Amino acid sequence: MSLIDPAPKIEELLNNKENFFRVIKACQKPEIQELISKANDRYFYWTDFAHRIPANIDVKPEEIWSYLKLSRSANMKKTPLVDKNGRIFTYWIPDCLHRSISEVDKWSGGQIITDQPFGLPAKERYIINSLMDEAIASSQLEGASTEYKIAKEMLRSGRKPKDKNEQMIFNNWNAMQFIRENSKPPFSLDKLFELHSILTLGTLKSPGDAGKFRESDDIHVIYREEIVHIPPKAATLKEREDKLIEFANTDNEEKNWVHPVIKGAMIHFWLAYDHPFVDGNGRTARALMYWYLLSRGYELFQYLSISKHFLRAPGQYVRSYLYAENDENDLTYFLVYNLLSIRFAFNELRKYFKNKQSEISKANDLLDRFRGLNLRQKSLIYHSIQHPDTVYSIEAHKNTHGIAYDTARKDLMILAAKGFLKIEKEGKRLFVFFPTSKVIEKLRDNK
Repeated sequence: MSLIDPAPKIEELLNNKENFFRVIKACQKPEIQELISKANDRYFYWTDFAHRIPANIDVKPEEIWSYLKLSRSANMKKTPLVDKNGRIFTYWIPDCLHRSISEVDKWSGGQIITDQPFGLPAKERYIINSLMDEAIASSQLEGASTEYKIAKEMLRSGRKPKDKNEQMIFNNWNAMQFIRENSKPPFSLDKLFELHSILTLGTLKSPGDAGKFRESDDIHVIYREEIVHIPPKAATLKEREDKLIEFANTDNEEKNWVHPVIKGAMIHFWLAYDHPFVDGNGRTARALMYWYLLSRGYELFQYLSISKHFLRAPGQYVRSYLYAENDENDLTYFLVYNLLSIRFAFNELRKYFKNKQSEISKANDLLDRFRGLNLRQKSLIYHSIQHPDTVYSIEAHKNTHGIAYDTARKDLMILAAKGFLKIEKEGKRLFVFFPTSKVIEKLRDNK
């Protein structure tokens, strides 16, 4: 059973003048206009559209679809990407994409991060956690069967991978760090090969295939035992990837300007469509999208795991490729799905920040009512909730509050005894203090 049904072609409608005007007239009915508006707003594919057509309409579903396609074609823009037969991929920006782009731009303005009531170490820890999630999810999309908890433990502990599945995840983690450290443009073919080499280290049947284009045309994309895509010929890959890299490095053309987030999704699709490597193409495509967005100043994307949302509905992810390829190279399907996934990832980030703000607000209220602590100690606890990676010392506490050394030592020792801080020895005499992970619980105890 085919994963999708090909969309009907519109040539028959256009070649018959009488039929054309009959369909145009029939589609002016309010219920059809409302359906078409909804289909464009949510960007339905043919099968999603057909079953929503009212039964009492005296026009064939294929004819209404043709009318819908005509309305879409009037808005289409060309891309530099062509399919394996030389036909251009096109796209447009329906209302749903405009909304998504607007939200991403608003969130990426920096306020969502800079206005948060916790410091850089906590933000860095969140980034690391998100990059780990992206490494795990992107690998799981390509078949890595390691459980999330085990994969996370491996990355946090730094232990070596035990098998190919863990190696894929470990490689993806290294690739995400490589992207973050090398996000300045321009991109190049050498960087693409280096990125692929990092992603596929120790996972290929032939290690010599890392960081080089495939030489075989016997490469198919298979999903649920079905061949869903046959990529372009190996002989065309150098020219195609040169064009991809040129596209990624060119942003200043006013005539053909593309919004960076849309362009990042196009780059994602382009490399996956070409499938230039024997393996690791999906992981490379998603990593390349991250590189492009970070290189264009969208630093907020390092806080997001987009692949985690692809992984929640992998069938929809695959279909977004197939819809584009099977409906006259309409790339809009893929763009809409990508931006929807980005919005989900942003909402998860906003939820985290909201919970963090609520936690800090509750902590402040609990601190006001907590018995047995002086103002200096309460101030330090409040600071530790906002900056959970801070290391405190007796000397620093003494200087901050202008108190005697013994008073500062007593303050910190009491906090340690009550479970707010843990003590570690640094050298022969010096003690340092770290916030525990259960500060809020200790405040609630109020004992």
